[in-house]
Amino acid sequence: MLETFGSIIKEEEIITIEKGILTNTFVLENLGSFPGYYDTNFTSQEKPDTFFLVTSKEYSAEAVFRMTHEIKKKTGIKFDGSPASINMDNKVYFAIRVKFIEGFESIAELQKYYADHGVVYARSRKLEGVAVIQIQKIYKITQLKDDIYKDEVCDMYYLKIDRLLNWEDFKKITNQVRNNLSVSAFDAALAVIYGFEVHDMIRIYSKTISVDELEILHEKYREIIQKYF
Repeated sequence: MLETFGSIIKEEEIITIEKGILTNTFVLENLGSFPGYYDTNFTSQEKPDTFFLVTSKEYSAEAVFRMTHEIKKKTGIKFDGSPASINMDNKVYFAIRVKFIEGFESIAELQKYYADHGVVYARSRKLEGVAVIQIQKIYKITQLKDDIYKDEVCDMYYLKIDRLLNWEDFKKITNQVRNNLSVSAFDAALAVIYGFEVHDMIRIYSKTISVDELEILHEKYREIIQKYF
């Protein structure tokens, strides 16, 4: 297993929440983490467990990871906290993405612990819609095949590509991939994993995909990317 650092870019539907949070703070709820997968399968997603604690300024990845580590060590609360940025309506909001929490009752508690470490929150405002979100995270992955990796924590896979893509190009390429393959039960996002080199990846989420289907998907992405550029 390889444990390393990187980031992921994806689209998610978000909405402001107003209950169970500290007074006059800004918290967003994720209404669906993997829209490409669930839309394809017409399956109701489980209750969201992901929220964004919007901050008044950007905190470094190191600062957020250190704070998260200290909070987990001190309290024993099981959750994941990562730095994030949310781009919506041509405005960028900085946040701490908290995941794997029990529900709304845990949000204010975590807000207080982060505030004890110096975090200052943005003032509440109403947002609703689809946003492009970038999350910096720690990856725990193992290699399945050449340039194909599996996440050790959940049903995610990573396909190495040889080019840095912007979000709009990636969306167009993914649509072409879907239109040219029978492998449609997946959600896709952009990822970067840092090692001795920078590795551009496509993150695939699927509960049902096989290794053979991943290889087919990987080859189709590479083929269309090559044609696209």
